[in-house]
Amino acid sequence: MARTGIRLIYSSQEIPPDLRARNPVRGATVAERLRSLLGPLHLLARPLAGGGYVIVPAPGLSPGRPHPAQAVPALEQIVVQTSRYETSVSSSVTAGRAALENSPETHNDAVRALQVIPGTTAAGYTARTHVRGSQDDEVLYRYDGVTLHEPFHLKELQSLFSPVDPMAVDSVTAWTGLAPIGYGSEIGGVVQMRPRRIRRPTIDLQLSEQGASAMLGTTMDGGRGTVFADLRLQNQFAPVGWIDSGIGNPTLNDLIVHGTWRFGERTQMAAGILAIDDHRKYFSTANAQSKGVAGGEYYEWLRLEHRFSAALSSLTLVSGEQSHENVSGSVEEPGIVTGQLFEHSSHAIYTLRQELRGMAAGRWYWHAGAQASSVALVDRSTGFAAFSPPFFPDLKPASSVLADESVAAHAVTYALYGSVRWQPVRRTAIDLGLRRDARRYRDGPGDTQWNVRANLREALTPRTTLRLGWGQESQADVLDPRVSGGIVAPQPARRLSQTDFSLDHRFIGGAAVRAELYYKDEGSPFSQTAYLFSPFGLLPELAVDSVSVSSQRSRMYGAELSLSSDPSRPLSASASYVWSRAEDRVGGVWIPRAWDEPNAVKLNALWRHAPFTAVAALTWHSGWPYTPLSASSDTWTDPAAVTLAFAPLNSARLDSFFTADVRLAWQRPLGGGVLQAFLDVYDLTDAHSICCRSYTVSRSSAGGYRLVETGSPWLNLTPVLGVRWHF
Repeated sequence: MARTGIRLIYSSQEIPPDLRARNPVRGATVAERLRSLLGPLHLLARPLAGGGYVIVPAPGLSPGRPHPAQAVPALEQIVVQTSRYETSVSSSVTAGRAALENSPETHNDAVRALQVIPGTTAAGYTARTHVRGSQDDEVLYRYDGVTLHEPFHLKELQSLFSPVDPMAVDSVTAWTGLAPIGYGSEIGGVVQMRPRRIRRPTIDLQLSEQGASAMLGTTMDGGRGTVFADLRLQNQFAPVGWIDSGIGNPTLNDLIVHGTWRFGERTQMAAGILAIDDHRKYFSTANAQSKGVAGGEYYEWLRLEHRFSAALSSLTLVSGEQSHENVSGSVEEPGIVTGQLFEHSSHAIYTLRQELRGMAAGRWYWHAGAQASSVALVDRSTGFAAFSPPFFPDLKPASSVLADESVAAHAVTYALYGSVRWQPVRRTAIDLGLRRDARRYRDGPGDTQWNVRANLREALTPRTTLRLGWGQESQADVLDPRVSGGIVAPQPARRLSQTDFSLDHRFIGGAAVRAELYYKDEGSPFSQTAYLFSPFGLLPELAVDSVSVSSQRSRMYGAELSLSSDPSRPLSASASYVWSRAEDRVGGVWIPRAWDEPNAVKLNALWRHAPFTAVAALTWHSGWPYTPLSASSDTWTDPAAVTLAFAPLNSARLDSFFTADVRLAWQRPLGGGVLQAFLDVYDLTDAHSICCRSYTVSRSSAGGYRLVETGSPWLNLTPVLGVRWHF
């Protein structure tokens, strides 16, 4: 009940931690459900003036002594040692599994939890996220401490989904500002997903238009061990088909298996696998493109945690990742481009991480870690594209483009990091962190990066907290090297300086307000390929709209204000407003990034009245910049006599974006569990917000030609109906 947002308060000194209830929960209201749950245990739930309930023993009775017919065997006591160091000084946001499952914004995707946070943007229906103006490949994702590289299904189609089912997650913690120094390696943000905790035999089944999923879990040896398996078989026609009814019908599968075992009170082991299998065939009737993809990824890991004493603990993590993908495709757009493409890519990454955490003198906490990775990668592609006038010669520098790349490389990376935290008084905490990363390719050059973080947390009052943070971060990629003269060398590291300020206050009634300011300065030059028309091109390597953009510097800054009511009330809501800018310095001029949105508003509302639940999420933001294409003549008969040209980069803006997502659910007890029926409606208002522009050459009956511009919308009105039963 607490995971659904109901605020419950009790003392573990009066109510034993091993207390369990086995009677079914009944009642239409929260008070009735609590009464049916707690009555046999001789407990009462008293409402609080500010919302929520306090659980206390019934007058004259000892708690936890049910009628003999309801008595259950006593469970072995589990000692939980909570490290105060785990509480981040920097600002973070945590969402539980219930929030992920009930939010229509997450689209039943744990990775999308990041998109609910103010200051993040996504290019419509995609799991990729820009955090405070950063690139979408600058976010670090971890599951059970294991780094997930590009954890997306449909990478070549805007990465529409991630392989992490919310049913396999206990909570998601995200940092949009300065994350703890131990994460490192990414400069945009961090998403840490914790595996689901299994406390009893568990079954969770779900079936919808988007596919089927099943989660089975159980405990072993009186709770000493746990294991669960989560399998999803997805036929994602519902969202993909609504984006483009002629784009094909991809089939996506993923599997997570996770187990834990406790060796006494001091040592615990966890192991897991994450398998991703994708077989996809696409075709786009609008652009006469076809593409076939076969690929998969596989992660395995073993984590060992040991507590030497109350003041010293360690974590050892060994993990491996294997990935492969084969792509074949063709494009046949009359009057624009004709071509074919074949690609094969694979990589294997093996990582060893060792961390130590400790406490000294009651006010000093320290954290030290080291990590080493071995990387082997192969990337081969061959293809050809021939462009027709007027796209050649003016828009494209050559009539043909040859894709011929062959890379086979081995690399090693190392990291050493550490931080200290000092708490001079109860209300003040200061955290300082230092990290050194190094990478090197076999028979090639290497480089080193230094990172530093400094954070201050000050409790101005018991309900008001001030946070200040500053850091210099770097991102040094190894899976996309440069090849020159047969020598493999790393791409230049991205360097970023960041300053954060936040102030949050919690009211007595359970409401909260938070204000944040940030400034990010990326001083290192950076080059990338941008696609100026549509992000949904099946073969971007052969696209006519691909251009190379080189920035000398980037800056991202903004202000965020968020409000939330008491989540335990039957009707709760949250709202946020963000003013922000994301710009690149190109050719001496500040150019807005393609996802720059000066103004953004998010509104969320949750209404509960057993057995019904309704959730609504509204999003509005300024239109994103885009680059228009113009022709030197409105109509023409000779294509070679016409000139096509791009306007200045991102010099125009699309109309403002608006969408409303809604989730309706009904549930009732069934077979010892809970049966739920739900309806998710994406873009309820069918706003047809435009995402991108596409261009074609149209021929009239008289034999003349003209350039035709078309605006394509993001995901339109999309209903997804499903049922779920969990025990």
